[in-house]
Amino acid sequence: MKQIRILLVTSLLLVNVSVFSEEAPQTPPAETTTASPEEQSLSTVKKLVGFIRFKKNDKALALIHVGRFSELLVGHHKLTLAEKKDFEEAVGKYIENKAFPIAVQYFDKIDITYEKPILKDKKIRIGSSILYKGSDQITFAWILSEIDGNWYITDFETEGKLATDINRTKNIEPSLKKNGVKGTILSILKAAKS
Repeated sequence: MKQIRILLVTSLLLVNVSVFSEEAPQTPPAETTTASPEEQSLSTVKKLVGFIRFKKNDKALALIHVGRFSELLVGHHKLTLAEKKDFEEAVGKYIENKAFPIAVQYFDKIDITYEKPILKDKKIRIGSSILYKGSDQITFAWILSEIDGNWYITDFETEGKLATDINRTKNIEPSLKKNGVKGTILSILKAAKS
């Protein structure tokens, strides 16, 4: 009887070993869900804020579509390809050297409240607010556009007005009329350094 039990236990072990040595049935791969445009755009904004906070300006600048931002600043003025490239580089330097240091004062160690992203006319607007210095509430909005399958910040809204509209009318257009394209580019570069 003892031999039969040993034989049974051994055969069960062998059966179990053979069961485990066979290829396990493959589970179907988990379905990958693509994030919605709203989720993607909010992620872009949160990354931008994080990069600005930690002074990773090159990574932050990569999330802003300087080309589109520059187009909005120039408006209807025609630029050659070389002028367009120089203008974009100047605007990029201005954003990195002037806008980011100002933004870090507001973003550093302060939580930003984000509203639900709103998709309209192939753009997403994300309203936001900051409680600054304990009592001042600052409200603004990020404007994002999908370019080449990714969502980039292409404008900024404050008090219901777009930054590109304000800067175009107050600064860029008068400078283009007075100084021309090259003079305007030089002015932007000078402002980026000061």
